[in-house]
Formats: sequence, structure tokens, C-alpha cells
Amino acid sequence: MRTLFVLGSFFLQPLLWLAILRSWLTSRARIKRERHDFSSAVYSDHYELRHMLTQGLVLGVGLSVLNLIVGVSLPLVWVLVYEVLAFISLIILPTTLLPITLLVVSTLITAYLGPQLVPAVDLKPLGVNWGGAPASSFAWLFVIAFLALGHWIAHYGGRFASPRIYAKQRGKRIAGYPWRELLVIPLVTLVPGDWFSSTWRFWPMLTLHGHSFAVMILPLLLGVRFTVFRERPKVVYQRLAHHLVGLAGLALLVMGWLFWRPQDLPVALVILLVCYGGCLWRAKRYDQRQSFWYSQVDDGVRVLAIRPGTPATKLDLAAGDIILECNHRAVNSETAFYEALLINPTYCHLRVRNMAGDLKVTETAIYSGAPHEIGIVLFRDQEG
Repeated sequence: MRTLFVLGSFFLQPLLWLAILRSWLTSRARIKRERHDFSSAVYSDHYELRHMLTQGLVLGVGLSVLNLIVGVSLPLVWVLVYEVLAFISLIILPTTLLPITLLVVSTLITAYLGPQLVPAVDLKPLGVNWGGAPASSFAWLFVIAFLALGHWIAHYGGRFASPRIYAKQRGKRIAGYPWRELLVIPLVTLVPGDWFSSTWRFWPMLTLHGHSFAVMILPLLLGVRFTVFRERPKVVYQRLAHHLVGLAGLALLVMGWLFWRPQDLPVALVILLVCYGGCLWRAKRYDQRQSFWYSQVDDGVRVLAIRPGTPATKLDLAAGDIILECNHRAVNSETAFYEALLINPTYCHLRVRNMAGDLKVTETAIYSGAPHEIGIVLFRDQEG
């Protein structure tokens, strides 16, 4: 019964539902943009929302077990400050959420700014205070955040590469692959103090070394805003994921450091934030150093994506490939490509040049009388 009470309290938190709403709105905007750019959506389902719910639950279970084993606790004031800031950031900056920045700001407010800005507020009668947790506990949050981000990006980065048409590059339109996803991790954590037990008698409590701790589920909010222009998205995200896992190791070292020198918490937070920004910068620089562009070409048509569940999934094609010939006819536009498909309404034979410049031939059966349903996403012909 008490466990169900805690679970129910998690689903009643406004931050969770606002994150779900933002994820759904982001997904809807992507589908609308895809229909505008390519006449139909590349991914017609709301996969952003599905990933947030499924991956958040999977990571939440694993990280919660790890968190309880380590026995790290978080002050109730920190939880409240974090949720308020996260709520505001989702409203004001829905696509530029910086999860590590939220952790840093929440910790600084709780540990330093709060007691200085409102020293007259005495929270002890409520069973809580501005502190209540060692500095190393905050470093543990960064370990969890970097591990979750690394795992999430490694498994889902580039798997749903949705192209977007951007401004012209030297007279040619170019495509990029943005990733705008949120992740809510239900993190089971311990909160010191008697506020929960005094307010709700049925709230589960633990007593460790003479201190009372409430068990609650924190909606840890993570997000990634990144766009790939020159490299295969999956390659960029795999590199970024490895760097983030390395940062989790650094945060673990920082945790040990703060165990002995808790007064160095502000310096440690700045170091972790700068390192996180450095990881994103390195990933962006790696993409920018590539000589390739997902741009229009004159000697063929550029493949931008493959719609799932279509005949194109059976072709040996990837985003960035250039279709030179379709059914033994040279093509240099979307219209010419579909006209060539009509030569043989049930079969498609392609001559293709990949990103490395190698030539290949691939073929498959297509839907009879419906060449536009083959599932290859191309630059649309410009009107006028």
C-alpha cells in the first residue's frame, strides 16, 4: 500500500505531465515539418514520446536500484528547487533544455544561495532544512545523469534520423538531422527529514544510523539538442555517448574528492559543467570537420532517409547515397526518379553512389501502381 502511494505521487507531479506534453508537441511539430518538406512524414508515429516513456522507465529501474545501494540522499529543498526550475525551463526553453545546467543551478541555490537570500526562513519546524546532504551526494547525481545520457544516446542516437531542410549552401539546399528528445527518469531516492511522515502517516520511511529518510521518486529530466550536418548521425552520437560515459567516471572521482573536501563543491560543479559543454563542442567540431554535406547534387538525387515499413527498407540504401540511375534511366530530380519508376511498376533497379564514392547496384519489388510509396525520401523539386 505504501509503495503504491509513492508511485501515485510520482504520477501526480506536474513536471512529469509537462514533459509529456512538451514531448508530444515536439513530435507533432516534427511530423508537420516532415509533411511540409517531403509531402509525407518520414516517421509518422510519435516516437519521441514513446522513447521518453519506455527508456525513462528502463533507466529509472536500473539507476534507482544503484542509487539505493549507494544510499545517497537528497534534501527536500533541493528536490523542490530542481522541479521548479525544470518546470520553468520546459515552458521557456522547450528545445534548449540543458539538464546538467539544471543540476548545477539547483545545487548552488540549495547549498549556497538559498540560505543567503532567505536567511530568515526557518524550515526546521517543517522537518527540513537548506542542507541535509553531504556535497558528495550532489556529485553522485552527475554520475547518474552522465550514465543515463550516455546509455540513451548510444542506443537511440541516429536510429530515428529525421531530416530537415535548411538554407542553401552555395546555391544548393542542404539537409540536417536534428535530435530534440526529452527523457524523464523516475529515480527512487532517499530524502532526509520528517516532513513526509508528519504530513502523510502512510509514507514509507527508513531509519539509517539514527536518521529518518523518506522514500520518494524524483522525475530526473534529461534532454539532448543536437543537429548533424556532415557525418552519419549514428557515428556522431556513438562518439558523444562514449565521452559522456567517461564523464560519469570523472564525476565519480569528483564524488570521492568532495567526500574529503566538501567546501570545493562550487569548483567541482563548474568543472563538470565545463566538461559536459566540452563533450558537446567536440561532437559538433567532429561533425564540422567532415567534408561531406547532405546537399542537393546535379548528377543524381540524394537519399535523405528511408521510411520504415516500405519496400525501400529492402534496398541497400542509406542517407547520403546518391541515386544515379533508376530502371536504367539517369535521374537528376525527384520527378525524374518517379517517372523512371513507372517504367516498371512492380520492380525498382537502382545504380547508386554511396558517401565514400563507391558504386553499387540494388533492386527490389515495389507496390504495384504506387511508385510514390517506395519509401525513399528525397529533396523535393523546387516550385517555380
